[in-house]
Amino acid sequence: MLVQCTLQQYVDDLFCTILNTDTAPLLPPVVKFLFDQFDSAARLHAIADPEVVHTWKNNRFLRLYGQPVY
Repeated sequence: MLVQCTLQQYVDDLFCTILNTDTAPLLPPVVKFLFDQFDSAARLHAIADPEVVHTWKNNRFLRLYGQPVY
């Protein structure tokens, strides 16, 4: 428990830095980059159905934010 309490602030700071939560953008840069990669993959593989890319993004977004990291 002591180790967790000691490391918690460092872990919080790491996620704030990675996800840029201090400025509260519409979409954190890391997530935007990932979503841009999905768009690029769809173009590369000639996936014309926008629902496929939308599903990729929704599933990834839910996994990223829907499950807390412990």
